[in-house]
This record gives sequence, structure tokens and C-alpha cells, in this order.
Amino acid sequence: MSLYSEDDLGGYFLPDDPAPSSSSTSTSGDPLHTLTSALALPSESTAQQEGLNDAARKFEENPSKLPELVPQLLGLISEGDDTMLRFWTLDMIALAVGRSGLKLDVKLTVAQQCLEALCKLLNSNSITTIKAVIPIFSTIYPLLFRLLATSRPQPEIVEMFNTSKMRILTFALDPNAQPNNIGVRAVSWKFLQKVVLAGTRAAGADPRLQHRATNPNDVNFTMIQPGCALNVNEVEEEGSALLTQLVTHLYSLSDPALLHPIINTLPILCKSRPLIADALISSMTLWTPSALGAAGRQPMEIRAVEKTMRLVMTHLLRHPPFANFAARLNEALLRQKQRMESAFATEVSMRRERRKAKTPGKHAMEVNENEAESSEQALKRARLQEELQVQPGSGSGKGPEFDVTNFPVESVIEAVMQGLDVVPLELLNHAFDNARRAIVGGTSDSQPLLASVLGVGVAKVEPKEEELDEVLNPLDMDLDDDDLLLEGDDELPAEEEDIPLTFTSFTLPPPEPLDPEDKTYVLSTALQRIWTTGADLSTLPDAQEDIETDAIKLAVKPKEMWMLLLARLATRVNGENDKERRKAVADFVVDDFVNRSKFASIWLNEEWYNSKIHKSPSTTYTDNLLSILTAYLPKIDAKDKTLFAFVNDLPEIPSQLIQLLEDLCQDTDRNLVGFLALRDIIETRPPARQLALDTLVGLCTHPERKVRVPAIITTVRKWGPDSPMMPKLVEYALGVLWRLKNGKKTDEGEAKNGNGNENGGEGEDGVTIKIEDEPKPKDEDITMEEVGMDIPKPITSKFLPSSPSGITAETVQQHVELCFALTKRKQELLDSIFTLYPLLPSSEIQDALEAQLIPLIQSLGPTEKLLDILKSYKKGTEGLSMRTIRILTQNGSSPALVGVIKSLLSEKDVDGKFVASVVGDLDKAEIEKQLPRIVSLLANPDDKDLVRTAFASMLGKMTPADLMVAIHQDESSQLRYTIEAIGICFSMTTVFRSDILANSMSRIADLPTQLPVVFLRTIIQVVTTYKSLIPFVANHVLPKLISKKIWENKPIWDGFIRLVKLISPASFGSLLQLPKEQLKEVVQKQPSIKNGLKTFVMNKPGGNKQVLAEIFGDDSPIA
Repeated sequence: MSLYSEDDLGGYFLPDDPAPSSSSTSTSGDPLHTLTSALALPSESTAQQEGLNDAARKFEENPSKLPELVPQLLGLISEGDDTMLRFWTLDMIALAVGRSGLKLDVKLTVAQQCLEALCKLLNSNSITTIKAVIPIFSTIYPLLFRLLATSRPQPEIVEMFNTSKMRILTFALDPNAQPNNIGVRAVSWKFLQKVVLAGTRAAGADPRLQHRATNPNDVNFTMIQPGCALNVNEVEEEGSALLTQLVTHLYSLSDPALLHPIINTLPILCKSRPLIADALISSMTLWTPSALGAAGRQPMEIRAVEKTMRLVMTHLLRHPPFANFAARLNEALLRQKQRMESAFATEVSMRRERRKAKTPGKHAMEVNENEAESSEQALKRARLQEELQVQPGSGSGKGPEFDVTNFPVESVIEAVMQGLDVVPLELLNHAFDNARRAIVGGTSDSQPLLASVLGVGVAKVEPKEEELDEVLNPLDMDLDDDDLLLEGDDELPAEEEDIPLTFTSFTLPPPEPLDPEDKTYVLSTALQRIWTTGADLSTLPDAQEDIETDAIKLAVKPKEMWMLLLARLATRVNGENDKERRKAVADFVVDDFVNRSKFASIWLNEEWYNSKIHKSPSTTYTDNLLSILTAYLPKIDAKDKTLFAFVNDLPEIPSQLIQLLEDLCQDTDRNLVGFLALRDIIETRPPARQLALDTLVGLCTHPERKVRVPAIITTVRKWGPDSPMMPKLVEYALGVLWRLKNGKKTDEGEAKNGNGNENGGEGEDGVTIKIEDEPKPKDEDITMEEVGMDIPKPITSKFLPSSPSGITAETVQQHVELCFALTKRKQELLDSIFTLYPLLPSSEIQDALEAQLIPLIQSLGPTEKLLDILKSYKKGTEGLSMRTIRILTQNGSSPALVGVIKSLLSEKDVDGKFVASVVGDLDKAEIEKQLPRIVSLLANPDDKDLVRTAFASMLGKMTPADLMVAIHQDESSQLRYTIEAIGICFSMTTVFRSDILANSMSRIADLPTQLPVVFLRTIIQVVTTYKSLIPFVANHVLPKLISKKIWENKPIWDGFIRLVKLISPASFGSLLQLPKEQLKEVVQKQPSIKNGLKTFVMNKPGGNKQVLAEIFGDDSPIA
């Protein structure tokens, strides 16, 4: 896990930031960041669901991060109950292996990683989970089949493949399979389709087409290779058997929910496997819903299955390859249409019979037998008007009354409803207005019966005063109104009214004392009764707390008041069995701490208060708290969130609790809960902050990295520069870092030169270090002025080595990770790191620190602070600075970094290794200037490949001919290193071709300065390697050399004489351009060319004996 990446949390998903809203979650473009924010929200909340949906959308847009994310989430979903995260993760698995567009090998890798977790979920008891897992198996089955058909993977994968396949097939074929759920059986048929496809031949009869598959997911048994994990015969037999089962269930099943997925599998099977299309189409054309009818299914359900079958056959009919089956399909569709029409007519008839049987006599709304049942509303209205004689009126709202009491109630209701349907709304409102005006006007044809209905002409009848009988609400009465409840029908006698009322003193008698056993029994039964009754209140809804009022907010909700009563009874009642009673309460809490933590908080608060109000000190609060946590923490869940709320509600944080949390943090399986609890204590409980902070920062130096890294992430990622904990954290980190200065020395006499070299020379990073003659000061003599900063005080920790001998290269990581993680956010700490480096006691510790510093440098990049340090690095940090620059230039250099590099090259005496690592970032002029430093690396044979790499980097800024010319112009390097550098160029045959070399030789020969010493050697090497260049050298290069009076330079002249012999007779023409003295010298030193040269001269036009005599000293003819 990385300490420096903001997104890579190592699978922890720490909820270290305040829970963002759903709107803020959607603003992030990184899906991993969005997912982390969603997981930090309250579990199973609406906000978390929105956050997960937002993360899913981002992963659909960028699925490349799914393969590394999905395996980290499998451990969170394979156990426990159904959660949002489980189903979200299953959706992401389906996205990764299905529609994500990832490469086939990536999908196969994800499928193998998820197979074990998917098998566990497939065998769970959750129907919803099983229904979500089976479609994923349908997707990955072709991937796993291809793997098993072409290789022999681990036995565990083969076993899980076969086990999961048999379980899903059991769901589809066995009606008694558990869990017995229609939805599970329905999705299993899709998986069965994949198995059938794999068990049948893909192409037609032509065997040449068997291995051609346009769809990579279309696998079949023909691709099974010898010696793999699958058997061809077994797979083919399985496919045939399942195909038979599919057709059998098509005819025998009577559940529409299962018939729909079976029918929908048929088109894909027909189109993907033409060899079985004939049998499947015959099964479809001969199918009838007889099994559905025999099972008593509703006509609507049967009709839905018929429509599904009709759609399937119509789809196949439109598919050109199935044109041969068109006649059979059309005939089947015609028979189905007749069957459906007949079934519909039968249904209508049965419906009519049921209606007649339900209402005796002819119903006013009964359908006319001569009229179609499916007529439109207009026809229905006309029919009803004809039967009921309901016609729209004039809308006058007046007319004679008509007594309908003698008609059946059903007929009257039907007539009224039909009238409302026939009469337009405007006419109806007009009639109501007219009726109201007629009633108000008192006309003779008005209808008084409608007055109450229309709301006019109705006088409000007021009850008489003596008939008022007020009903009193006892809850609304004042205290003085209680007398009204005592008033009766009988009046008090007159003589008693004047008798004054007197009260006598009454003293409640003291209760009888109870025996200790009775006291214990009463208290125990009371506690049990309160708990039993109070537990039922937990199902009540919470009061609305989102309304802001000025009322005092209670720490205990009204429905939780029984907890407070129970806690006080258990705490404040003194007796002989106090310890046993408290132990029983503690055991009760531990049995189900998650659901009883609220009661535990109330009880412990009472214990703490009770101990404070007593004169004698009591440890009951601490003892009970530790007894609960000691029993619960060893079995706490890694994702537990109850502990945070419980600790936050405690009235006091004892030191023993900090120790328990420290022990929990060292449990690598559950330490995240402990770290977050410690962090909450530090942030919210100032009295316990110092102890908790000391504990947490101590864990940041734990020897086990699985403990150390979560501790660092918990602190550094949460606390910013303005946090009150940051000064303490920085002080501790620097103190731990500077402990390395007192580490173990590998050699007491070793000179500290920055790289562990005793007498200077080249360090590990190739930096030439020059040692001063005067002795260096001892470590304990180093002052603040020398290091330029305050030396931090050493830190002691029980997790760090106590003696200097324990500080070795192996413990460097333990010392530096906290400081390096802080440096990512507080870059001023880089000064301390670079200042400490030359003071380290051994090169092994320096190398270990550099290795840990690489990820930090890669994470920081070329920041302004880092470049300032590199630009003016201190003595002894040359190697570290050069290595840092090389790391920064790996992914390209910014203009600021290039400026620093150029400044160092011009101001510092750096080694060629550093130049070779950054040469690709320099321009051509700077490369030519720094070339001697790179060539000088050839003094070490092991650096030959480094020089070759540097030459390749130079070719991005200069041509190969430019490089060859620059190497020849290098006069500062030793001759043997220059020759070796030229040899490296010759070894790069794809770059330094013959035309490049010809261009290089021509340019070197034209140089205005003195010819390089190695030039003639290079020409000899060229003509030896490329014979085709001999004419070019003889006719173009040699004349240029002669024109420069090459004989005046003895080393070059000797090479020239060897060259002309090597390329003779092509060089004879150029030789004649030499002065006679030099030509005689050539002939004397290379007598083997004498005869050839004579022949060349004699054959040359104008050749005579005088020339021969001048050159060779005689006129003898050529033998």
C-alpha cells in the first residue's frame, strides 16, 4: 500500500474525511475517489446509495480501474448479510466481465479472482444474492470454459467451475432444489443456455469453419485441446442431455414465470447452433399450452406465454438463414392465432355465464348477445341508452318528481351512472344552477327535495340552550374544573352545605423491612421486568429531531428512558450482591454489544457519576468498562462502527482503555477499528489527547508494516497543517528520523564521504567525491551552525531499537516512513532529510534511506522546494541529489527541472553517470559539451551499456552523423575510450548504416581543424565492415586527406598508408595525387602495392618510363 497516493488506500477505504453530501460526491472525476467518499457515508443510507450509483456511473465511463478494485472488495461482500455494497460490487463484477469493453484476458483474470467469492455467495441462503450471482456466472462461463478447454489451470478453479455449474443446473432442473424460488429458477435457465451452447457444435457441417467464431464468448467443445481440464465426450454428452431437458420442460412446465425464460433461449440457440435449429423449431411449432390449462392457469397468463412464443417464431421467420422453415413457422403461427381466438371466445362466454349466475334475471347492463364484446365506448353508450331509455334532458333543472323506489337498486344505480355518462358536463352544471334558482325563487315546478343536496334553502337549526350538554375533556381542564366532575344529579342537602371542611393529619406508616433475599429478588425481578418491557419500545419510531427548537435536547430519547431507569437501579442500589449484579449486567452487554451499546453507555455514565458523588473513591466505572471491552474487543468485527459511538459517549477515558485500543491496533485483521477510535479520542477528548496521541504516533513506528502504515494513513491523511496535533506529529517524526544518525557503523574507520568511499572516487551512483584532507568532526560535535538547522531531540519508543546497534539498514524503513509521509504535505521536511543524509553512519543505511525516498520523490515530482534543494545541494549529498534528479527525469523534464540540470552541469563537477541519465533532456550544444564526461564512463567496463543508452538518448536531439562527428572532435577523452565509443556506434547497426557513416567521414574530412587521430582508424573500420564504401573512400575521402597534407601528421600518415593498402587498387588514383616523395614513402612502406601501382600507371593515359623511374627508381617492365 502506498503512503503517498491520495487514491490508493490499500483496500482500507478509511472514512477519514467528513461525510460528503451526494452532490459533492458527484463532482469528483475519479471513480475510486467517488467510491471512497460513498463508503464513508452512513451504511445503508439514501446518501450512500446515491454515492454508490454515482461511482457506478463513473466506472462505466472508465472501466479500466475495475480489475484492480474488484478483488479488494470481495472480502467485504463474501460474508454477512445483504448490503448495498454487496449488490453494488456484484454489479461492478458484471460490468467488468461483461459489457465493460475490457480485453478478453483482463476479463478472464477478473473472473478467476472472483470465482471463489461468487461460489460462496451462490451457496448462501439469500435468495436476492443468488439471483444476482447467477447472471454473473452466465457471463463468465464462456471465459472459464475457454480457459479449461485450452489449458490445465489449478485444481481449485476446476472444482469451483464444476461445483457452481452443477448447483445452478440443479436450480433450473430440480423443482425441489433449495432455496425453492421461482426467480432463482428463472435466471438459471439463462445459464443452462450457455452450457448447451458450449456442449454443441458451433459451425455447420464444414469442419474448416468449426474454429471460426466471430463472437469470442461463443465457445464450444470443438476448441477443447488434448491434455486440458475438459473431456470432449463428456461435454458433448452433457450438452445433448441438457438440450433434451430444455425441450422436455418446455412441454411439461406449467409456471409462466419459467416458460418465458425457456422460450427466450430458443432463438439464440437456433441462430448460434444451426445443427439443432431443426429440432428446436419443430418443438416450437408443435407446442401447445396444454400443461398450463391442465394446471388451471388464468387465461391472461396463458395468453402472455402464447404471445412470447409468437414473438419468438416471428423473429425466426424474419431471419434469412431460416427461410427453409418459413412454411412450418407460418402454419404454426396460423394454428396459434386460431387457438388464441378460440380461447378468447371461450373466456368471454364463461365470463358472461358467471355474470348471469351472480345476478338473477336480466341485468340492466348485460351485454347484448348479438353485439361484439369488444365494442368501443360509443357503441356501449348507444346500447345502454337503448336499453335504459336514458337521454339527455333540457337542463332546466325543473320538472315533475318520479318515484323509483319500486325499481331494483342496481337498475337505478346503472341508470344514474349512465345518465352522468351521457349528459355533458356543461349541461349538468347548467341544470344545477337552474334548480338552485328555482328553489330560491319558490316556483311551482321546483324540486324541494334537491335543496339539501344543492346546499340552498336549508336553515341552520340551533339547539336550545337547555339542551346543551357540554362534554368536558379532562386533559383541557384547569385544576378548579375538577369540581365539575363531582357534580351529580342529586343536590347536596342544604344543611350539609354550610358544614366547614376540615382535614386531619395522616402519616404513612413505615414499610416493613425486607429480608436481603427478598430485596435481591425484588430488584432482580424489577430489572428483568423493565428490560423485557423496555426492549419492546425499541421498535417505536424516533421523534422528529430535524425541527430546530429552543428546547433542551435530551441525551436519552424518551423511548430509551427505561435504560436510564435500569442503569440507576443497577448502579445506585447498594447491597451485598453489587459485584454479582454488575457482572451480570456486563455479561448481558457483551452478549450483544452492537445492539446493547447504547444501554452500556448509559449504565457506565451512571457508574461514573455514582463514583464521583461518593466520598470514598471507587473504581467500579473503570472496572466495568474494562470488563466489557476486554471481552468484546477480541471478537470485534473489522467493519464495526459501534465502538466509535460507544467511546464517544463515555464520560471519561481511562489510560487502560488507551492500552486496550493499542493492543487492538496491533491485530492486523481488525486494527482499523482501533486506529479510528484512537483518532476520535485525540480529536474530541482533550484530557486524554496527549496519551492517545503518544500511543498513535508510537504505532507509526511499529516494526510490522501492516500496523505501521494504517497508523500513518490515519494520522497524516486526516490532520492538515493547521491541526493542533501537527506540531507534535512533526516533532515526533523528525526525532525518529534523526535517530538514524546514531545507527550502527559498519566500519569504524570508514570515512564519511557521502557514499561510504574511503579515499574518494566513484560512489554507488557514479558521483565523483573528493575528500578533504582535514578530519571530519564527530557526530556528537556537529553543531546547529554546521547543519543549518535545529537538531531534533532523539525520540524513545518501545517499538524502536533502544541501542545504536539495533539501528541497521533493515530498520531504516521503520524510522523514515512517518516523516516521509508527512513530507508529502509539509515539504519543508525535505531540508531535514537532505541534511541528515551525509551524517548517516554507514553507506548501507544511506542506501536504505535512498530506497525508501524513491516513492516520495516520484509522488512529489519536481516541486519548487525540491528543485531549490537540488540546485544548491550540500556537501555529502551529491549522490542523493543526482539520483533524485534521475528519478524526476524518468517521465520527462519540466523547463524548471532542465534549468536546474544545466545549472548543475555548469557549476558542479558531476560524474558522467549523472550526465548519461539526463542527457536526453539537454539540447544539442549542451550534449556536445557534456559528451566527454559520458565517454569517460568507458573506463569501467560495466558502464558500457549505460553509454550505449546515453547515445540512444542523444539521437533524439541530434542526427547519428552529428554524434559520430562529435565523438571524433572530443579531444579531452583518452584515445582508447574514444575508440571504444566509436565501436559502440558501429554496434548500433540499425542507426549507423553505411550511408550515415559515409556522411560522417565526409564531414570529418572537411573539418577546418586538425584531423582527429582516430579518424583513419575509423575509416579502416568502415571499409572493413562495409566493402561497398571502398569506392567512396577512395574517390572522395582520400583526396580530401591529401589536400590537408596528411603526411605532416605522423600518426595519421601511418594510418593513411595502411588504408591505401587495404583498399588497393581503388586507392591508386588518389595515391598519384601525392607528392613524389610521399608516394615513394608509401611504396617503400607497402611494397606489396608496387606491382599493382605500376600496372595502374602504365595503363593510365600518358604513362611513360620517366614517371615509373621517378616513382619506383627504375624503368624495368612489370613482371
